Amino acid sequence: MLMSPIIGHRGARGLAAENTLASIRLAAASGVQWIELDVTLTYDQVPILFHDADLNKLSNARGLLAKKRWQDLQRVRVYSPRGSRQPSQPMTHLAEAVALMAELGLGLNMEIKPSLKGQGPETLMKAMECLKTLPGLPLVISSFDQRTLQAAQQLWPTIPRLMLWQRLPSDWADSATRLAVHGVGLDQRHLRPAQVAVLRAQGREVYVYTVNSIKKARQLMAWGVQGVFTDHPNQLIQAGLLGSSVRLPFA
Repeated sequence: MLMSPIIGHRGARGLAAENTLASIRLAAASGVQWIELDVTLTYDQVPILFHDADLNKLSNARGLLAKKRWQDLQRVRVYSPRGSRQPSQPMTHLAEAVALMAELGLGLNMEIKPSLKGQGPETLMKAMECLKTLPGLPLVISSFDQRTLQAAQQLWPTIPRLMLWQRLPSDWADSATRLAVHGVGLDQRHLRPAQVAVLRAQGREVYVYTVNSIKKARQLMAWGVQGVFTDHPNQLIQAGLLGSSVRLPFA
């Protein structure tokens, strides 16, 4: 397996401000072995953790992230989820996040989330520069952007890659073969058991987002998916869904 059956979504998004050090710590405290984080670039080409192209929804700032410098973004606070007792958190540099993950013994599903169209490969390059100092960090590169995965295939062919789609396209096999991806990530709302069977028969691992129901997680695993991304890893782990994982080394 590329990752563990339970993967913390943006750390532990349901417990603390997503894509922050606090979210990573709470995910680790829940017993999760792998987490997913979104990596994007600031105006001055600094790789940071953030999901949206603009700051409006997730933080106390406004405007497009791609137009903000890292120095200015360090004053921004990321909101905690509704119902959480955790305070808002500062935005996180990727280097800070991976250093903490190495300390906690976590594996990283690094989703490249370009803040500007066409910036995926550049975002990947900057992100990988941060990872050079941690060659033992278990890593999977994921993205919706095929150009990003193509760059990863060419420059770091030994690092596993995950192709993301909302719906499985009719030409998925051609894309997966051309990019030599090890697995796919799909939206639970559009996935069918027959699709899982076809993907598995073609030798692709299947991971599903975003699963916050224990019942749904059990159903998906019965279909044959390898793992689920969840905002509440603590709940799924407490339900006994963690299982075992095989960690692949960074190379």
